Amino acid sequence: MPTSEVAFLNPHDAQSSLDDIRRLQDTTRNEIVRRSFAMPRVIVVALGLFIGYALIDLGAPWQFIGLAVGLGLFAGVGVIYEYRAAVRRQPTVQETLYHVMVLLGICMVFSAARILAFALFDVPAHGLMSQSMIGAVVAALAYVAATPVNRRVMRSLVQQAGGRS
Repeated sequence: MPTSEVAFLNPHDAQSSLDDIRRLQDTTRNEIVRRSFAMPRVIVVALGLFIGYALIDLGAPWQFIGLAVGLGLFAGVGVIYEYRAAVRRQPTVQETLYHVMVLLGICMVFSAARILAFALFDVPAHGLMSQSMIGAVVAALAYVAATPVNRRVMRSLVQQAGGRS
């Protein structure tokens, strides 16, 4: 019969192991945030937002095609990110609410830019160079420009989640 040996850790080894665990948790959290807002992903999401918004004023069937392609890019990036993620975790309620707020903010930027395009420059409501095209450009640029802020907020939210991974 094999005998099992009981190993005892001295306090220094135990503290060293806990320090390693904390360091790895911080590295994991930073990697989650870094990958969530990696610039290639942000650019593709902005392109999806642009396509989805830009073709709204063209009418059928382009409106449907634009929304399908734009939302497909937007959702596809999220699916691919989750598929390739080294760490799988459930987002917290606060993280989900933040993502919803970002999308609502982008919708508001689109709407405001569209209204301003009409009010200030008398841009037509239909055609390729329409109000929605101007709004789409501004919304996509705003999404890309907000990336540093989004990273900081998500880093804070992921850190608040603590050991939840």
